Amino acid sequence: MTKKEKLIRFNKENILETAEMLFSNKGIEKTTMDEIAKRADCSKSTIYVYFDSKEEIYNHIIYKQMCEFYNIIQTCFNSYTDFENCYFSICNNLVSIYDNNPNYFHSIMGNINVNESDMAKNDILRNIYEVGEKINDMIISLFQKGIAENYLQKNLLLLPTIYTLWASLTNAIMLANEKEIYIYKRMKMNKTDFLQFSFELLLSSIKE
Repeated sequence: MTKKEKLIRFNKENILETAEMLFSNKGIEKTTMDEIAKRADCSKSTIYVYFDSKEEIYNHIIYKQMCEFYNIIQTCFNSYTDFENCYFSICNNLVSIYDNNPNYFHSIMGNINVNESDMAKNDILRNIYEVGEKINDMIISLFQKGIAENYLQKNLLLLPTIYTLWASLTNAIMLANEKEIYIYKRMKMNKTDFLQFSFELLLSSIKE
């Protein structure tokens, strides 16, 4: 790597790390490019050399978070050969992702831009889409394994089932965090117990 390439890499990583910290503390809307430049100890014009907008910076952070999630799922796959243990490992890692990055959780698990013209103009949108598809393909293969093991119902409509389960898992995690005090007061369950109950209940709906 040349000195110029090292400088480019350093500047981009410095800007992204600074922006990620500010977005986490203040939110993307309340964070300005001037603040990012000041905290990153660079000029605003330097930021625009590497990123067209604050939204593009945010998209790079989301891509990084999604790549980390992809690696986590790969680790789950490599650590467990059976569906059930892999399923619960993924569920528990989803909880950890929320705990570590609550401000990014919705974006990581939420809507992905699938507009071809947008992706043609912006490589980072294409990268986000592609890593999202890799994650989806791994989840599909996990469910296919569960069916082959006779652990899951054989007549499942695979894709609708996966997306419904995915939505249920992510919403249960967000609900458990937002309503943690109420859940304990009303149900006498802490967040961990409530989420374990939710994960087991969702799994029971698709088991053979």
